[in-house]
Amino acid sequence: MMPKRVSLFCSSNDQISDMYFSEAEILGRGLAEMGVEIVFGGACLGVMGRIADTALAHGGKVIGVIPEYLNKKGIVHENLTELIVVSDFYDRKRVMLQGTEAVIAFPGGVGTLDEVTEVIALKQLGEYKAPIYFVNFLDSWQSLFDCLCELKERRMISQELESLYKSFPSSEELINSWLV
Repeated sequence: MMPKRVSLFCSSNDQISDMYFSEAEILGRGLAEMGVEIVFGGACLGVMGRIADTALAHGGKVIGVIPEYLNKKGIVHENLTELIVVSDFYDRKRVMLQGTEAVIAFPGGVGTLDEVTEVIALKQLGEYKAPIYFVNFLDSWQSLFDCLCELKERRMISQELESLYKSFPSSEELINSWLV
């Protein structure tokens, strides 16, 4: 089922391969064209900024949630549908999940890893019920999946991993899964 509003976790680093930026444009355009509202970290940098720019250019709605200490020119995206300024990173994660019908984890760094593993833990505990989707572009998340499989094998995770998240090798395959 296609969500109406998603939380998007992704990189804010500009110093990554152009392949990620191209893939980010596919995701941003696809979400906008499907009418899916994006809630993201609020920065104009990295793939975070590229997804927002692309979605906005295609008529999408993009809501940024940014901690007060990052709400600075050159960091904050200034052309969003809405910007919510919160006190810190913890509040940002909480606010980003409110009212969303899915989480999308696009390749990212430590912040993205923190965000998505917290949501998986919340799902495992029954506190978050919506789907969690990984865009595993260029196998960016494979090490995490291997770690989770190892934890499952050691019985540190009792649920089936398939009940916690789904992975897609590309943005296009994720979006196409909602059309079926």
